[in-house]
Amino acid sequence: MKPRVGVFVVLLVVVFLLAARLSSAQGSSLEADLKSQYKVTRFAVDSSGLVVSDAGVVLSVRKPGVRAFPPAMLILQTTKYQDGRVDTPKENSMLGPNKLLPVDTRVYVMKMSVDVKKDRIILIVVECDSCNGAQQPSFYKAQLAFQFPQGYLQGAEAGQVSDVIAGLLGPDNPDQGGQDQGAQGGQQQAAPAEPPKETQTIDKGQTEDQVVGILGKPDKIVNLGAKKLYIYKDMKITFIGGKVSDVQ
Repeated sequence: MKPRVGVFVVLLVVVFLLAARLSSAQGSSLEADLKSQYKVTRFAVDSSGLVVSDAGVVLSVRKPGVRAFPPAMLILQTTKYQDGRVDTPKENSMLGPNKLLPVDTRVYVMKMSVDVKKDRIILIVVECDSCNGAQQPSFYKAQLAFQFPQGYLQGAEAGQVSDVIAGLLGPDNPDQGGQDQGAQGGQQQAAPAEPPKETQTIDKGQTEDQVVGILGKPDKIVNLGAKKLYIYKDMKITFIGGKVSDVQ
């Protein structure tokens, strides 16, 4: 009986190694296909600070709740995206300055990694300041984790994965972005069709961060202690205790 047990153990080891090799090959192939579609942007440093040395694909933030940090920040809180929902990390004052990227903010892809075993894709994106018309470059960056169902990435194709990513990071408008868009070459055409935008609403009980994520920074802030007013061009929002109490 012992020889049979030994053969059985050897077969189990072989099967395990083959499965691991196939999984690794699938992950490498998927990552290569995605990176050919989402060309990463290379950065350099000169006398003025951080600059783009090789521009890649430009994407547009489709949903509020993406928390971003200054370019010098080494430790980033992760914004998670799963089943069409954005899980925004709570603000941590110990990590220094940060902000929520407003909807339609254009960003570069700085880094991408595919973890087939954990069915997760990690993207680090950086503000495309020239695309956003920023007068002072900030290059704020965000780390995004796209979580898929168990076993999904083992058989998924790049097009299926990009459809999911597009729910949070859709392709930018090809008529906008100027030179930065031209640097993409044919990459933009390979991206999935832009999904329809969701109607964003301001509701009672929303926090200041949530409102800024939807509308952007207000034109004026009136701080009255427990009561605070955000003044926009055609809207005034009243916060009490840090939450929306009235919209006019």
